[in-house]
Amino acid sequence: MRNDSATMDGTVQYSILGTVRVSRGDTELALGPPKRLALLSLLVLRAPGPVSANDAVDVLWDGEPPPSAVNVVHRHIGALRRTLEPGLLSRTDAEHLARAADGYRLLVDTSTSDLLRFRDLRTRAHLALKDGQRAQAAEHFVEALRLWRGPVVADGTSVARHPVFTSVGHDFVATVKEATDVVLASAPALTEEVLAALRGAADRHPFDEALHSRIIAALAAGGRQAEALQQFETVRRTLADELGVEPGPALRAARQDLLRRDPSPDIDRPAVRTAVVGGAIHLPADCVPYTDRQEAVNRYRELRSPGDAGNSPARTIVLCGMAGVGKTTLAVHWAHGAADDFPDGRIHVDLQGHHATRPPLGTTEAMNAVLDTLGVPRNGITDAAALEVAYRGALAGRRLLLVLDDARDCEHVRPLLPASADSLAVVTSRRRLEGLTVTHDARMITLDPMTRQESRELLEHRLGTDRMRRERASAEKIVELCAGLPLALAVTGARALSRPRFPLASLAAELQDRLLALSSHDVRTDTRSVFHRSYVALSAGAAELFRLLGLHPSRDITPRAAASLAGTEPRTTLERLAELTDHHLLGQTLPGRYTCHDLLRAYATELCSVLDTAGVRAQARARMFEHYLYSAEAATALLAPHRGRVVLPPPRPGVSPHEFSRTAEAAEWITAERFLLPALAQEVRHHPHGETLRRTLNATLEISLRHNGV
Repeated sequence: MRNDSATMDGTVQYSILGTVRVSRGDTELALGPPKRLALLSLLVLRAPGPVSANDAVDVLWDGEPPPSAVNVVHRHIGALRRTLEPGLLSRTDAEHLARAADGYRLLVDTSTSDLLRFRDLRTRAHLALKDGQRAQAAEHFVEALRLWRGPVVADGTSVARHPVFTSVGHDFVATVKEATDVVLASAPALTEEVLAALRGAADRHPFDEALHSRIIAALAAGGRQAEALQQFETVRRTLADELGVEPGPALRAARQDLLRRDPSPDIDRPAVRTAVVGGAIHLPADCVPYTDRQEAVNRYRELRSPGDAGNSPARTIVLCGMAGVGKTTLAVHWAHGAADDFPDGRIHVDLQGHHATRPPLGTTEAMNAVLDTLGVPRNGITDAAALEVAYRGALAGRRLLLVLDDARDCEHVRPLLPASADSLAVVTSRRRLEGLTVTHDARMITLDPMTRQESRELLEHRLGTDRMRRERASAEKIVELCAGLPLALAVTGARALSRPRFPLASLAAELQDRLLALSSHDVRTDTRSVFHRSYVALSAGAAELFRLLGLHPSRDITPRAAASLAGTEPRTTLERLAELTDHHLLGQTLPGRYTCHDLLRAYATELCSVLDTAGVRAQARARMFEHYLYSAEAATALLAPHRGRVVLPPPRPGVSPHEFSRTAEAAEWITAERFLLPALAQEVRHHPHGETLRRTLNATLEISLRHNGV
């Protein structure tokens, strides 16, 4: 409960758009050492969402935390609570910094956080633009810019250059550009205010030509032609001296407009713009009937709707997932249903990042495809920079949906993303493309395999209700063996339709050898070929680890077990696991555990049998058995310390068994592996000392499970 006599008057205000400050009424609070200041900054940045202890450690120590890092975070949280609420007697009554199941939350809103207020005003400006209220939008933009006092957490912390903070600075730069375009077109009285913001942004981003172009346009709009010309010359010298380049098309166009004394606020746009009557529609056919992926659909709607805290709708959504999981189908389905939200056009571009027969589509080809669809002439443009200016100009001011399908990596898609707040890019990729979340505030949706119910619905759409009902048990077996992969379900459904007299039981029997049953002569739908295009993109080390995972008897594995299986150092193994996860050849549903989809495991097993020698496979199996043997022995030594010790031969090189410092860790590991260990005891015959190890493992396992009550 609270001590009311100690409760202090005054609302607490949080500021991170510049030097970090927290004040109660007129009193600025002393926040303590730099790490505590940085932690508070992270809480303000993520509010009203949570910050977990692990997130805080990752940001505050940038990849090299001390062993005590989590405890240090907890201590700083306690100190911040005492600073914010001196009269607080119980943390359960906290009104400022609360504990939640998913971490710590700073309880702020748009009236107490300058960052949330900024985001709210920017959202209001975007909504005003959609309603055609450009003067009102200009007011909101400028009011948002007034909140900025300098770079985010400029003078306060050691983490000011961390991407989670610098990404907010990118929002400021984008807002300055948006505000300038609207002000010069619809609210010239506010020109001086946006000019001041432009100069502040340009000081921190001296090579951003779009900022300098807008400074020139703003000066010219105020009748200050001589100053505008001087600005161009200053930028030209800076580019020449620092980068050894000449001004790009946008800056040159701004100078030409200035010399003609016809300054234009739309300096990034091409001179000719063709209106698209009724909106350009360039989409593949929708997949009808289509089974909605409810979790992904809900996430999409959440990202496209302004949140309660004033968060802007996402402008870039990355839809990622493993090969064959239905990313393109879902993105195209969304696009077909979005006519009302994007009246100026819905355009699909196949970037061919993992195409079966064609190389990835280049940036120039992709831009030209979009411009052709919009009906925008290029007037003989061949220069890449000039084409990019024309592309961005064509997209500016339009409400477009771009489906940028099958991106190879971040750089493949980055130049194509629209800058307009009214447009949306849905990017699909087998890669995670996390870099886009840093540079473009993209939001991620990972498309998981279908649920069992979704799989049934898809198969029923293909086969018909009557056939599903007549052979329910066989249909359920097909659903199970296809493991939620839409590609596998579609191929199986097509095969069933082509054999209307065959019972579904025969198809289910064929699926016991799944890759063979799902093979075809069409490289676009052959499951092996589809998986292969992800596999060949891997480094040699990650490819070897992926193959060896086919020897592991369980679908999930720890990094230590993977290191033993491959015979590599744990750090190297973690890097390779991260690469496999990035390519969605592995998933990570729990901390410290990596999962491989059943069909991908079958593919890995097949590759291992073909590409790795019998000796390599035998050594990998032996290391795997010894890993679990020594790990189980270490767990048992903690769980049953008074039993007689088992004398084991030394492990072979490359084995990295788990080490446990607490009985809780040992018990947790035994529980997680309770189904795997008995299976290994049966399979240990592959080891040269198989019978001895089998008896030892069984005895160790029996003691461990009995002590743990499993």
